[in-house]
Formats: sequence, structure tokens, C-alpha cells
Amino acid sequence: MNRHNGFSGRDDDDDDGYTIVNADSATILNAIKASNYGDHNLVVYPCLGQFEEFYVECCKDSILGRNEIFVLLTYYQQVSAVRKKMQLAGIDAVRYENDGALIILDSETAYQPTLEESEKYNIINILTSMMTKQLTVRHKKGITLLSDLGTFILNNRIADLLSYELSLPVRFDYNIRPFCFYHKDDFNILREGQRKRIFSHHLNNLIVS
Repeated sequence: MNRHNGFSGRDDDDDDGYTIVNADSATILNAIKASNYGDHNLVVYPCLGQFEEFYVECCKDSILGRNEIFVLLTYYQQVSAVRKKMQLAGIDAVRYENDGALIILDSETAYQPTLEESEKYNIINILTSMMTKQLTVRHKKGITLLSDLGTFILNNRIADLLSYELSLPVRFDYNIRPFCFYHKDDFNILREGQRKRIFSHHLNNLIVS
């Protein structure tokens, strides 16, 4: 898999009106956990091991600490591998999946346009269904969504990626905390102007330094 190195950012409010935070992984993890419902955030991570740490810790915080539904869209690992990683970390993934508190999806499938409306993606329909049914039925407080968007970049679907990201608001009006995750080498494939457009549609842009 071909990749590029060397993404860099700043710890301040960018001149274009968005915030970029460069920090160590522990600080970024704390920022993720402390985020508010409705915040649309972006996270750039350096390696798969770091992404694993984030989704394991966020899963524990979401299901056990917040009484939420935790949704993970994985690209670089198969769903079975994610499930195994969670089990090794002490998370009873199968039980939580059966209870409806945990959903693990292949992002390749989740981000394919639906047949009915090509501009919408399966994950949007899934979340809409959750908000109207699962939260009430299962007495959950909200949803935390971690999604790896590498499928768009490595399948050369840059136009689709921009369309998807720019279609989402900076703030949502319901109890969801969406985090768009990018491997730093994937994110660096994008042109500077494309990165800036994506940054501008996220409330916080968190980069692991």
C-alpha cells in the first residue's frame, strides 16, 4: 500500500476560521472523551496501533461510562479482527453487539451510496434509524461514532469524500458525537486546499503529534 509521509499542522485557530490542535495521544484521547454531543470532529492518527487504542478506550467510555451506542467503522482491520482486539482489551464485544450497544461495520460497505439516493450513504441511514428507534427503546443517551475514512482516499474517491464531508454540518442537532478518523499518510495524499475544506467542516481538528 503506497503512502506519503510528513503531514503537519498548527496549535491554534487557523486564518481560515477553523481550529487545529496538535498534541500527544493522551491529550487527544482526553479531548475525544470530553467532546460534546453535536460536535463534528476530525482526528488524524499516525499508525494503526494508535487507532486501536482510541477505539478501545472510546468504546469503554461510550458504553460503560456514558450509556451510549458505540459505532465503529473500520477500514484497515476486518470486523472480526476489531472484535478480537476488543475482547483482548476486556470488552465483551459479542455481548454488546447482541444488546445493540456496539456496532462494528466495514467502512467500505458503509460508505457506498444507497441505490435509492446516490448522494446519501448507508451509514447516514443507519444513524437515522438509531436516533429514532434504538435510543428510546434501549434507553441510551446518545451515539459515539468513530469512522475511518481511508476507503475514500485509497479507492481514489476524493470527490465523493469531499461531497460527503461537506454535506455534514459542523454541529449536529441531536445526541451524536461523530469523529472522522484519517491515517496521517492517507490525509497527506489530499491537496492542501482539499484538507482545508475538510478542516472547515469540523468543529475541532485533532492531530496526534
